[in-house]
Amino acid sequence: MIRMRNSRFYMAAVLGAAAAWGQPLPVNPLQGKYYVRHLLAVHAGGVFQDQRSLAGIAEFDGNGRFTITGSQRIGAGADAGFSTSGGYSVDLNGTVTLANPQRAGAQIQARLGRGMLVGSSVESGGGLYDLFVAVPAGAGVVQSALAGEYRVAGIEFVNAASPISRATYFTIRPAQQAQAVTVTGQASNLGTRAATQTISNVTVSVNADGTGGAGFPPLPGTPAGTTLLNGSYSLAVAAGANAILLAPQGAGAHGIFVGVKADSGGTLASVQDLYWTAGMQLQGARPNAHVGAAKVGEGVMTLARRVRAAEGVVDFSGVNRFSIDSSGQGLVELNRLSFGGNRTLFVSSGVSMVDANNFELVVGVRALPETVPTSGPFVNAFGAVNAASFAPPENPTSPGGFLTLFGARLANAMTVAGSLPFPSSLGGVQVLVNDAPAPLYFVSPGQISLLIPYAARPGTARVVAIVNGVRAPEVRVRVAATAPGVFSLGQSGYGPGAILKADYSVVSAANRARRGDVVQVFLTGLGAVTPAVSDGTAAGASPLSLVAAAVNVYIGGVKAQVDFKGLAPGFAGLYQVNVRIPQDAPGGVNVPLAIETGDAFHDQVDIAIAP
Repeated sequence: MIRMRNSRFYMAAVLGAAAAWGQPLPVNPLQGKYYVRHLLAVHAGGVFQDQRSLAGIAEFDGNGRFTITGSQRIGAGADAGFSTSGGYSVDLNGTVTLANPQRAGAQIQARLGRGMLVGSSVESGGGLYDLFVAVPAGAGVVQSALAGEYRVAGIEFVNAASPISRATYFTIRPAQQAQAVTVTGQASNLGTRAATQTISNVTVSVNADGTGGAGFPPLPGTPAGTTLLNGSYSLAVAAGANAILLAPQGAGAHGIFVGVKADSGGTLASVQDLYWTAGMQLQGARPNAHVGAAKVGEGVMTLARRVRAAEGVVDFSGVNRFSIDSSGQGLVELNRLSFGGNRTLFVSSGVSMVDANNFELVVGVRALPETVPTSGPFVNAFGAVNAASFAPPENPTSPGGFLTLFGARLANAMTVAGSLPFPSSLGGVQVLVNDAPAPLYFVSPGQISLLIPYAARPGTARVVAIVNGVRAPEVRVRVAATAPGVFSLGQSGYGPGAILKADYSVVSAANRARRGDVVQVFLTGLGAVTPAVSDGTAAGASPLSLVAAAVNVYIGGVKAQVDFKGLAPGFAGLYQVNVRIPQDAPGGVNVPLAIETGDAFHDQVDIAIAP
């Protein structure tokens, strides 16, 4: 057993930079008419089958009921009139649950942001994958508001004798009735490389109510089914004209397209906030759909996603780096990316010159604002996060894990627990988790760091901060059996991880680990241990408290041997994994290190490995 002797990781673990979500959610924020597009499919035999597409108008009554009218297409069939109704609920942070309009008994987990509602039925089984997007319908569309370009990303899964999958990315001008459109995309019937096609005589029409259509003629001289965009597409313009929705029409055509209005004069620094996300993907024969969040800033997206995959549902947290030009267009890793609508929206497409077998669409909408009240303690609705990873609020916490609360007037002054066990009252502050007092490590006017009691069970936990006897409004956090987060040296949640060599020196670019070395990785969120320890008390060295859950570690994508997984002796709430660097691990200063449990996959930090 290699013991941790350097306690500075422990102090840094909970003293991260404050989150900055600010201003009040509107009363009954989801009400009125919305244009809806919903793509649903069942995955079997390596392809999407039983495709269902819905295009229509939803009306939310503000009291938990909605109706949708429009047209639906099932399998290889043609459009048919469609009408349904169901229930929905909205939490204060914009979390929405609504009945799936195309699959009885299923529910869509959705997120409401500034000008868009996005979601997916990630908690439903039966091989079901879907993507739901809705935008507010305005009283009318002023043609001048449509001037300029819209960047559109889409996916299609065509029901035919030989099913076809497509991903496309293009620019269109809705105010221009006839135009040429250059489309970059990939299709399962077009080989292993992405293609670029210029389609002439594309027609676009927009009615006064914001509905309309677009027509894409076939490319002259090309075989049937090989044009990336072909035929008629329904069109809907969001109120304010920041976004458009498209959907293919015709028998057997199933897809969803989201366009955002191009911005101008922007920079990376202008894109900093929390965005709700939803997406759908078929990569090779592997499907997934997700709903989640992206904390965006400094060219980095820190992601938290609830993902429906073939193996089941898993919590994913990771980091993607992106670059954009002044119009908001660029790349996120290998995918096409475009921010638009005054940076309130983004779309990401799996179209790539490197991987033409990725059929993916991700849609993001900036979270609704909240206002910090002028008096009394307050925890931000989006400010309860993993104290190591700082992953967005979609990421759960776990029993025994460190949780950080960001807010206002949370303490009179900064106070750090001076001894173990951690107290349940510190500097006049208490925190209750499902009415049970939580051990506190650190409090300050803007931040509290605490340990989730081991008695917390998977589900939703109620968290209440009490400051000098005054209760802050309750926030709710999701609890999972495990929710790993590796501490980072920069206290940002990403970049070089908090990792020691066997001689207790910090792994860094100047002090790289070598293949075959055993290194110590420090993290939170691995859940229950045996033998158990009391909340907030130091873990013992004899016997060691071992993690009950299965834990895998991947270094540069290579599975590594785990020699120890448990609590770090002498510390409260700090987990340690000793892992041997694989002989075939890649070298470099930024080699990804990921942690996998039965509940989660966490991939935010790096390790430096000698060549």
